[in-house]
Amino acid sequence: MKRKQHNQHDSKVIPFPNLKERYFEKGIASMEAQDFEDAVEFLHQAYELDKEDSRIAVTYLVAQYQNRSYTSAKLLAEQLLQQGIGDYYEVLEIYLTVLIQLKDHETVVKTIEALMDEKVVPPDKEEQLLTLLQLSKKVSDNSNIEVNQPISLDLDFSNIDKLPELAIQLGSLADKNIHPYLPTLLQVLNDQSVHPFLKTIVFNVLREHKIDQHVQVNKLDMEDVFNPTQVPDLHETPLFKEVNKELTVQLENENPVLLLQLQDMMQRHAFILYPFEYSHPNTTLWVVAYKGMGLELYGEEWSLEELAQQNGLNVEKLTEAYTYLLELEKISSPIV
Repeated sequence: MKRKQHNQHDSKVIPFPNLKERYFEKGIASMEAQDFEDAVEFLHQAYELDKEDSRIAVTYLVAQYQNRSYTSAKLLAEQLLQQGIGDYYEVLEIYLTVLIQLKDHETVVKTIEALMDEKVVPPDKEEQLLTLLQLSKKVSDNSNIEVNQPISLDLDFSNIDKLPELAIQLGSLADKNIHPYLPTLLQVLNDQSVHPFLKTIVFNVLREHKIDQHVQVNKLDMEDVFNPTQVPDLHETPLFKEVNKELTVQLENENPVLLLQLQDMMQRHAFILYPFEYSHPNTTLWVVAYKGMGLELYGEEWSLEELAQQNGLNVEKLTEAYTYLLELEKISSPIV
């Protein structure tokens, strides 16, 4: 009598013990190494083994965002929100950030308006969501602006109410011959009344066009001369990279969602500052100052004195750095 043969698809696959944790740990290690592609793969394996583990699910979402897998991150975030996995507003914040990266401002508007209509938004989240709602509406309203309209000195670059329109028009120069506009662009960089956000766009346009000349940049009470061809990319500036690396090491395992929030904050601040960097070259100082921003964000009890003492920093310098970040946040938070 022949033995009954079993098709391998008819039998259940029994995973190795602790396989989920092993995949999760490898995913975390890959994120620490800034290898987000491998992190996504490992965390995907862990997530497939247990889709209800909120720790794995949210970290997987963060990894997808860091890997710039925005479409996948959007789908996963929607699934987590629908199933109630993870902290709702933490996942929501990542979801809205992903939508902005995808330039899907219409969905941002619909999502926030639905929450407001349901009157379920906590008071500490309401102001932030309303600000994002207003800005996304502005961007949506300006999405049909004729980007081929020429730039001229007649535009009021100091009018913050026209910021989305001005940003679109300046950004449109990236693929055009900018030499006819150089006098205007150089004037914008040196005009203290122009929003620093617009100056960064202008400087990036000069950099992309490889304008090999020294230009005067005046922003945020700082003034210097830069050659756009010799300035590294925004995310490659040395101090930004060091602060980001150290924050990743400290928070990747402890609180990956907070890390994502602080990295988003850092990117906004770095964009506003560019081509300048933080005012003090001490990496630890800015890492600790950002952790203070995180403690404040989460409503924790903390003090600058304790943070300074724990990290061997001068409390006056830490207070100055923290205050500086608060000012950058006021300037950058209305910018999408």
